[in-house]
Amino acid sequence: MNTKLKNKIFYIKYLIVFFIIITVLPISFFSKPNNIEAITLQELAGNISKLSADEQNLLEEVVAAETQIEQKTWEIDNYQEQLNTLEVALKDLYVKTSEIQNNMEDIKAKIQKNAVKSYKYGNDSVARLIIGARNLNEIATVIFIFRHMIRENNSLIEDLKSDKKRYEMTYRQSEDTKSKISILRENIIKEKDTLVAYLKEKQEMLAKVKSDKSQFATVLAQIRERIRQIQPPGLVLAGEWDMVATAYFSGGGGLSGNGITAIGLRAKKGIVAVDPKVIPLGTKLYIPGYGEALAADTGGWVKGNRIDLVFDSLEDCYRYGRRKIKVYLVQ
Repeated sequence: MNTKLKNKIFYIKYLIVFFIIITVLPISFFSKPNNIEAITLQELAGNISKLSADEQNLLEEVVAAETQIEQKTWEIDNYQEQLNTLEVALKDLYVKTSEIQNNMEDIKAKIQKNAVKSYKYGNDSVARLIIGARNLNEIATVIFIFRHMIRENNSLIEDLKSDKKRYEMTYRQSEDTKSKISILRENIIKEKDTLVAYLKEKQEMLAKVKSDKSQFATVLAQIRERIRQIQPPGLVLAGEWDMVATAYFSGGGGLSGNGITAIGLRAKKGIVAVDPKVIPLGTKLYIPGYGEALAADTGGWVKGNRIDLVFDSLEDCYRYGRRKIKVYLVQ
């Protein structure tokens, strides 16, 4: 092959590469990649383990809150029962005090009536009783009975006053006790409401943790099943990424322009360009339909969930095009 033909083929190849760059580059540059994180089996298992621990801690907090709420409910019911008992007692005391008040008024009226009678007729009556007495013993008896009646009336009045005072004091004490119990009950109701809100929050967190744990477990099972279906001989696959893949030609100089990758290797099939924030350089990979690969290069538009695969011919690059793929981590 003469030199002119070689030069023509060389320039044609470069024109083709230039065409690929000006068509693929804008798409890669202006298409915002999705934010994803590496999903390895170890990370998933670790997340599930952490969520299990979180679930256990939250479950313990939920049980503790439920127990406290149950205790607060019992205390509220107990205080309510005491208040109900006090209400009945206060009604009884009020009735009793009213009865004593009425008895006192009746006795006062009788004593006042007797006093009037004694004033009007007492001296004559006593005089007649004394004059009509047969002896000194009967005179002493009449005087004793009259004086005893007066003392008994006075004593009865004092007893009633004492009873009234005692019942009124008991009534006031009961009212004070009722007020204190009402305050305690209201405070416990507030504490219970706070606990109920806390319990609701923890239950929501627990439900989310269980949901996340279930999702992680599902993802883990799905990845393991996909790995089982594509398991290449001699390799242990330990994780998976969802990627958008494009291709570049090793003979075109590679992404660096001189055929040398970011870690110093020559670009050839099996070398891929990645975003080091997603897949660290030097990571061994397996790509179904492509084979084993090494993350050894970078690119200005290879960001996020993008990967660029090196092919040895432009025809293979055209054939591969741009597609969504699963990229597997080799342990």
